Amino acid sequence: MRQPVHESAENYLKAVLAIRREHGFARAVDVSERLGVSKASVSKALSKLERQQLVRVVAHDVRLTEEGRAVAERVAGRHEFFFGLLRAAGVEECVADEEACRMEHCLSEDSFQKLAASLAARPCA
Repeated sequence: MRQPVHESAENYLKAVLAIRREHGFARAVDVSERLGVSKASVSKALSKLERQQLVRVVAHDVRLTEEGRAVAERVAGRHEFFFGLLRAAGVEECVADEEACRMEHCLSEDSFQKLAASLAARPCA
C-alpha cells in the first residue's frame, strides 16, 4: 500500500496542476514563484515526488503522473469546495483562500465526502 502524500507534497502537486492548466507546461521556476519557495526547495521536492512516481521531469517540464494528477485534482477540488463555502459565509477572498488551503488537507477522504454530501443535501435558504 502506498504511503500517504504529505501536505507539502500535495501543495506542490496542486501548484503543478494549476500551472499546467494555465500555461500548458510547468517548470520548476514556475512552481518556485507560485509557492514562494526557493528553487532549491522545489528541486528537492520534485526529486522526492519523482521517486514516489507522482511527477516526471522531462527537459525542464514538470509533468504529473496519473497518480500525481489524481492527488492534485483531489486537493484542488477540496480547495474549491472549502473556498466556496467560506466565501458563501462572507469570508474575505484572500482569507478564504488561505484558510481553504489549510482545510483541504485536514480531513480524511471519508469525512470530506460525508461533509460534502451533507451540505449538498441541505435545501437552499
